[in-house]
Amino acid sequence: MSEKKKSTKDSSKPSDITISKSKTPKPKRKTKRATAIKPASQQDVWQAFDDAFESFRTDFENLLFPVNVDSILAQVPEVRVPAVDLEDREKDFLLKAEMPGFKKEDIEISVAEDGVEISGMAGWKYSEKEQDYICKERACKSFYRYVDLPEEIKVDDVDAMINDGVLEVILPKKQPKKTRKVSIK
Repeated sequence: MSEKKKSTKDSSKPSDITISKSKTPKPKRKTKRATAIKPASQQDVWQAFDDAFESFRTDFENLLFPVNVDSILAQVPEVRVPAVDLEDREKDFLLKAEMPGFKKEDIEISVAEDGVEISGMAGWKYSEKEQDYICKERACKSFYRYVDLPEEIKVDDVDAMINDGVLEVILPKKQPKKTRKVSIK
């Protein structure tokens, strides 16, 4: 026990390390308070993506096309692509194309051995005076369509007719060259 008393007596003696009370500790940095973020709904997230992409698209278009494209495109004539059906009838092909409102004088057909090109100008015409149209979809100033053929045709024997706004083009197939076996004598 006497050792314990000695150690307590020794502890009352001044130590080699001295701490000065006059020095104040450095102040701690104030941390920024995190603002409460309210949870976003899934729709808000998708709307944010849509807004960001729309902004990107608009900026990109303005970079590529600094002028108003709509006013320029309004002056370009509208080109229509007529719907076609191509029927294989063994000896020939029958091509039908929708041409409502077109006269035979307005249509031009060019035929090659492997394809048909249909083009022309005119179509429905509206009066030039201003009218209160809500929608004008029938207007057509020109049309163009090229159809590849799966087999070669006889270009000189092609016939075409138009009836009730449907153009019919008859395209006779080239007959395969006849072959025969030859016996050796």
